[in-house]
Amino acid sequence: MNLSIGISLGYSRFLSQEKAKTKINQIEKAQLNSVEFGLLNCAIGKASFSGINPFPKENQTKSILKLFDKREYYFSVHAPYRISATTEEESKLKYSKSNLSATMKVTDWLNGRHVTFHAGSFKKKHNNKHVEKVLKSWEQWRQDKGYTAKLAPEVGGKYNSFADFFTLVDITGGIDNCLMTWDISHDFARGGKIIDEVGILNRLEKLDQAFNLSPSNRLPMHFSGMVVGKTGEKHHTLLGKGNGVPWELVLSVLKEQNFLSKVNLICESKVPKGEKMKGDAISDALKARRFLESDRIVKQYKGKPGNLDFYFT
Repeated sequence: MNLSIGISLGYSRFLSQEKAKTKINQIEKAQLNSVEFGLLNCAIGKASFSGINPFPKENQTKSILKLFDKREYYFSVHAPYRISATTEEESKLKYSKSNLSATMKVTDWLNGRHVTFHAGSFKKKHNNKHVEKVLKSWEQWRQDKGYTAKLAPEVGGKYNSFADFFTLVDITGGIDNCLMTWDISHDFARGGKIIDEVGILNRLEKLDQAFNLSPSNRLPMHFSGMVVGKTGEKHHTLLGKGNGVPWELVLSVLKEQNFLSKVNLICESKVPKGEKMKGDAISDALKARRFLESDRIVKQYKGKPGNLDFYFT
C-alpha cells in the first residue's frame, strides 16, 4: 500500500530537546512514518512582539533530526501564518517572502519534501491573477535560491480564504515544480463536495492531470475533525466530532483508486480548548491507518453537516 501517514509537530527555537524527544518517542512508538514540522507561530521579528517565536537554528534542527531512528521518514514543514500571497501591499509581500525564506531554510535542513502554507485571505473579491503571479514569482525565486523543498499552498477553510480546491489546483498545477496541500476538513468546511464518490473522484482526476505524483513526490493531504460555522471553518477537532468530515469515505476512494502512494497524510486532529475529549492526533492517525489496513470500504456519507447550507463544487 506504500502508506505515508503521520502528524504535525509544533516547532520553533523554543522547543527543548527534552520535549522534542518525548514527542518523537510517541511518534516512533506508534510507528508513524511522516512528520510535518509546524512553524505556525514563527516569524521574522523580535521574539517579544505579538507572541512571535524565533525560527529554529541549523544546529538545533540537526540535533532534532538525530532524535529520530534510522527508519525512513517523510518530512515536511507547515509555514507560519504570517505568509500571504493574496496581499497587494508591497511591504506585506516583502515580509511574507522573508518568512518564507526562513521557512525554506529550516525545511532544507530537515530534508523536508514540501512547505505547506496558507495563501491568505481577501476583504474583496478574489484576485486569482494576482495570486498566480505571486506564486510564480516565488517559485522562480525558490529555484534561484536553490531551495529544494516544493511550495504547497493549502486549500483554505473559510469562504474568504484563498482558495477552494479547484481554484488552487488550477493555479498551482500550472506552475512547474509546485504542489498544493489538500486539507479535506478545510475543503468540507467551505462547502466542497466531498460527501459523495463523484465529488472525490473529480478531485483525484484533477490532481492526476495537474501534478506528476509518485511515492517520492506526494501530494500533502491533511485530515481531522472540523467544527463549521457560517463563514466556514471554526476550528479543528477529533475525527468523528464536529460537523462530520467524511474522512472514511475519502480514504476509501483513495484506497480503491490506488492513490495512497501518491499522498502524504498528516493528521491535524486536536481537542479544542476548553473541551474534554479522549484522543489526540496520534490516536486519530492510528485510527485512520487501521481503517486503511482493514478490508473496510465506506461507500456512502452518513454524517450530518449541520449548518452547511449547500455544497457548491
